[in-house]
Amino acid sequence: MNKVQERTNVKDVDFTEYEKIVFKEAFYLFIDHYKQRTHHDASWFLPSKDNLPNIQSIFETMYTLFQLTNCSNEITIKYHLEQTIKTRLQTDINDSFSFYSSLFNNENNTQFNNIRDLLEYIKKIDVSMSIIHEYEKLFSLFNISYIKICFFQANSAGDRLAELTKCLLTNMTDYFQTCSKPMVTATSSIYGPNLIQSSSLLLNLYLYLQKIIRLLQDYFATRDLEINPFTLRLIDYCHWFSPIMEFLLEGVIACIRQIIERAAEYDIELVPYVDIYHYSDSSTMATISCERLCQEWATIEHPDITIRYTALFKLTNTICEQCQCYTKRIARQLSENKYFSDVYSTRSFIVSKKLCILINDIENVKKRILLSLPDLLNFTDVINNMIKYSELTSLQKTELTLKRLISTAEDEMNGVIKLIFDRVATLFYVSLKSKIFNYYEEEKLGKADCMTEILQYIDEEILHKLYQGLESIQYPRIACAIHMKTLQCLKELLPLSELPDSSCDEVTTFRQTLETYALSTDKLQLRYFLEIISQDHSPHEYSNQISTIFFRSAYDVVNGLAVISVSSLRCQDLPKINQIDAPDSYVLLELLPSTLYPEPPKEYRTHIQKRTFNPAFNELFEWNSLPLNVIRKDGAVLRLSVWNKHKKTDDFIGECFVRLITIESLKTRASLRDIPVSQVLLRRPYKNTPSEILKVIRNRATCDVEAAVFLKQRIAVLKSGNECDN
Repeated sequence: MNKVQERTNVKDVDFTEYEKIVFKEAFYLFIDHYKQRTHHDASWFLPSKDNLPNIQSIFETMYTLFQLTNCSNEITIKYHLEQTIKTRLQTDINDSFSFYSSLFNNENNTQFNNIRDLLEYIKKIDVSMSIIHEYEKLFSLFNISYIKICFFQANSAGDRLAELTKCLLTNMTDYFQTCSKPMVTATSSIYGPNLIQSSSLLLNLYLYLQKIIRLLQDYFATRDLEINPFTLRLIDYCHWFSPIMEFLLEGVIACIRQIIERAAEYDIELVPYVDIYHYSDSSTMATISCERLCQEWATIEHPDITIRYTALFKLTNTICEQCQCYTKRIARQLSENKYFSDVYSTRSFIVSKKLCILINDIENVKKRILLSLPDLLNFTDVINNMIKYSELTSLQKTELTLKRLISTAEDEMNGVIKLIFDRVATLFYVSLKSKIFNYYEEEKLGKADCMTEILQYIDEEILHKLYQGLESIQYPRIACAIHMKTLQCLKELLPLSELPDSSCDEVTTFRQTLETYALSTDKLQLRYFLEIISQDHSPHEYSNQISTIFFRSAYDVVNGLAVISVSSLRCQDLPKINQIDAPDSYVLLELLPSTLYPEPPKEYRTHIQKRTFNPAFNELFEWNSLPLNVIRKDGAVLRLSVWNKHKKTDDFIGECFVRLITIESLKTRASLRDIPVSQVLLRRPYKNTPSEILKVIRNRATCDVEAAVFLKQRIAVLKSGNECDN
């Protein structure tokens, strides 16, 4: 090879006769070696990343020799080489397919081990398709199509797969019909116990064949497949599966039943010395397995749309039913005190890890399986295809019916979570008694902030531990339950010797405080902004300002979602910076609180207008695809704040808040220009007038990320406002 590569042109006739003889003999010896293939040779089928370098080396050597001899006898050598490679490839295919249809001929006792072996081999073919293009390039050097030989010619791998698959499915159809009688004893399926196992194997077989065919179709143009439609027999695989599709579906349903049933049977095992442990292994495995089954079924591309439509109902109904059974079994275990055996009502109340994990498990199953069904099973696509196929517009209500089933199951799961929270709050009662008695004693002595100890105990000793163990979506609910139990405890322990009026005042005061503490962080933010924009009873004091901002704001409804438009026009009489300079101002526009929205709304800002007390902006901003209910939410606001651009930190000039409930609709307007201009004074908050709600948010900021973010933003505004006033 080195001698050949030294030549500037291998087709050059500048060879000695001796060289020509040696090269020719070497070439034929090389070919004869692969005619007499030994078991030590690496096979060409299946394609493998490990074998690819060796095969590349072989083909490069062949191609070099082929070029060398091409000048003397091109047609004969080329034909000889093509036949050698084809023979080698067919030998690989014959040796690889050691499966025979006779392995699946036993109708009464299907050989699952043989099916698994075949499935494992087809899986290897599926994996090998990822590098099939590399093999095609190598074989094309000799005018040979690797893919056509493997899958399209007679007695190819495609034919072998087709023969084995048809034989297997024929026997499995008979097997399914034999074991399809309902069982007398209760099982996870109305059919035989082998249904789950066999349907799982065949479902995987379907998906592997589907992927192989899809890759072949992607590689060849549609025209190439249509020229010889019968050359790839495997392309009809979906029709061979049709007689057993209903059994495959029943097997998937039985498997889901079994998975969710077992998830509630296993007790939670805690890992020692692990503080963060959110889910049990049984719940995690159940959600992963159910997700995978639903996703696999949704990826099936079967030509009969009625099969997928039927599956939509059966799978949804089964999962809703099993989620309800899952929570009922947990509720029964709760009634037997299985999950409360290590939760003690002591003065240093410690929430059980088991309890937090149990709640998280229910929430995890609900969120990842139940509420994800419309996406996992592609509700919209399947229903639309069925409507198109059947031309029945009445099927449009199908999705609503399915979502009602999901909603019913969700309500039952939420009910069990509430049951757990009530049980926790009841256990909390005993540990709170002594603190309530102390509260009343301190009230008699006229001690200031006598509720501080109780509130700190609730926030630091109880809720902080709950926040660490629970999923964030459940934290506000348990916080509310515990605060309400505190109020109940306060009423029940009220000293009988107290005057009715006095006790009533105490309860009223404590109720107001507890109700505030019981609010979730997003609701606290709503109340905070509601107080700010209240004209009569706002606890927030602002410095006097003569600066004014002018703007237009409106909303429109597009496809059931809100679109909020704001035109920032100009500002007037902005204050001096450093008592000398005109500001380099811009306006920041925000929708608050951000927790009202599925994703935090984008913050917009205008361009900077330099060195002017009366900047004109005239810029339009829009927030699209917002939930329509935020327009009607009291406390949801549009915040417009004016800032001075500074090299290090921008200076806060002033702000105003606009309640979204007050902005006009564009329904009766031609455009935003028809909306009247709003003229609002800019304000800066005073330093020493903190809101009570802000105090509550500050208390929970150490354990609540949402509260910490909000507190940081508002403290920055308060600090900036006070510095400007100074």
